[in-house]
Amino acid sequence: MIIGAMALVPGMPVIPFLILAGCTAFIGRLAGRTEKEQLKQSEIKSHKSVSEKQPIEEMLDMDRISIHVGVRLIGMVDPKKNSGIFDRIGALRRKYAQQLGIIIPLVRLRDDINLETHVYEIRLFDHAVAKGRLEPEMFLAMDSGSVINKVPGIETTEPVYGLPAIWVSKADKEKAELSGYTVIDPESVFITHLSETLRKYAAELLTREDVQLLVDRLRKTQPSLVGEVVGELVPIGLLQQVLKKLLANNIPIRELTAILESLSVNAVKTKDPGTLTELVRKSLSRTITAMSKNDSSRIPSIVMDPALEHKMLSSLKQQKEESTIGLTADSLMDFSRKVAQAWMNVMEKGLEKVVLLCDSRLRLPLATMLERTVPPLSVIAYDEVVFGVEIEPVETISFHGTEVNKLQEQELVKT
Repeated sequence: MIIGAMALVPGMPVIPFLILAGCTAFIGRLAGRTEKEQLKQSEIKSHKSVSEKQPIEEMLDMDRISIHVGVRLIGMVDPKKNSGIFDRIGALRRKYAQQLGIIIPLVRLRDDINLETHVYEIRLFDHAVAKGRLEPEMFLAMDSGSVINKVPGIETTEPVYGLPAIWVSKADKEKAELSGYTVIDPESVFITHLSETLRKYAAELLTREDVQLLVDRLRKTQPSLVGEVVGELVPIGLLQQVLKKLLANNIPIRELTAILESLSVNAVKTKDPGTLTELVRKSLSRTITAMSKNDSSRIPSIVMDPALEHKMLSSLKQQKEESTIGLTADSLMDFSRKVAQAWMNVMEKGLEKVVLLCDSRLRLPLATMLERTVPPLSVIAYDEVVFGVEIEPVETISFHGTEVNKLQEQELVKT
């Protein structure tokens, strides 16, 4: 426009300036159009790039295990800064393959600005099942009961067992150890928490594809057994339910041969997963016994008074293929409280292993009842203990006085 206006100035050549103005306007319009087209092409490429990187159907995928960390913990899980933690997670997956007989899926680590800066979450299928707080430059100190002098630190809660603890600085680490504290680095705190969480939720992680993989591997060495059992007699879905129930009871499924041999006999009679699992447990008695023994090769046990066990057996009710204990809700609640107190007494004595021993007919209903009130306590039957292994009673559950009278009244009402 300025060049066009100059054509109107007296003394200036009109035609050349008008031609020049027209050319300039045309070039400007062309340049503007080209820039817009370039921007448009750029946007198309950008969208195409995003689309190519992550197809929309992939957004439906869900990680079986993921760990979300706050911004202050990113350095701890950054492979460029700390590859050691990935090595330890890999070692953890190998350990569970060897111990439990399952393949823990890959663990995905993600930074999450929605979390508090020092907090991490362990997620299963994108649902948070455990969380903890870490101080990357400090050490977790726990009082094991032998602390001589208190050491200053940031009060916290140990994430695995919920015990009180403190975070101490590197400068106070040695002082805390000399004072009697158990001192752990933050990476080990995290790995221990992850390990216990994976063990706790191992049953939920076992998919049908995992079971099919285990069966296909066994087929290479035991083709006759797999061909006879898996399929029409025991569908993969039923086998998965049995294996999940075993894992939920912390029983490894490595002995798949023994499990299938038991199912080959018992699946002809019933297809109930709970009943089949109880029968399979008997074929795994050596494993159950080995898991329950202490360093002295004894099984520390909470046992029931014979009179109480007899009352419970007399009250059993059979509903289809499920047994329930037919005592009143108050009596069952009181029993649960007594078991919980007995377990606490054992823990205070410093015993690391203890089980509740009972008649095989009571095992499943008692385990179902106690899994909410005393989840760490394993319930095993007498016939799941290998012959010759010594049972060491450490606590006895009994009802006295009015409690026994109530149970007797219930039995009279039933008759």
